[in-house]
Amino acid sequence: MPLMKKIAIWTCVVVAVCGVIFAVVYEPDFSNEYVAVTARGSANFQLDNVTCVSIDSRHGVIFDEQEYPDPKLSEAISQILSIKNVMFDVDNRACPWSFSITGITGTIYAVRYNDRFARYLVSLGVCTRSPNGLPNPNDCVEKNIYVFNPRVPPHQLFLVALTGLAKLQVNEWEAFQVRK
Repeated sequence: MPLMKKIAIWTCVVVAVCGVIFAVVYEPDFSNEYVAVTARGSANFQLDNVTCVSIDSRHGVIFDEQEYPDPKLSEAISQILSIKNVMFDVDNRACPWSFSITGITGTIYAVRYNDRFARYLVSLGVCTRSPNGLPNPNDCVEKNIYVFNPRVPPHQLFLVALTGLAKLQVNEWEAFQVRK
């Protein structure tokens, strides 16, 4: 068999294998909404009572174990949670509440909804701060939000999570959707 024919056959085999791998791994998302489930955490006070939040610029916004600067986050907090004063690194006298949000990527096999596994976990909360400025873990409103869509940008994950935090929750677990 001539060399050119062998190269052509092997090229076809490699392309076919790559196509099969792509078909197995690629998961399109044609939906027009994000699907999420919220798991109720602590709720020692009502978010309606919060007039401001301070975000620690070094540890307040984390995505995949790294600091994640999101310049539009303060605007989203104001709009979704109705907290008008969102500040960075202010002391207790200026604002007695802290805000934190952490997101991680990866299939979470322990959480399923409609036969789909969660793809992201976003933990967020608003806590009162102790006199030294650190969040008081015993006085918070916190939730875990699980998102099921593939390939969601971090800012969109944060918007979905904020919507879940704002949602009044009756049951321990509740599903909700957010339009894209």
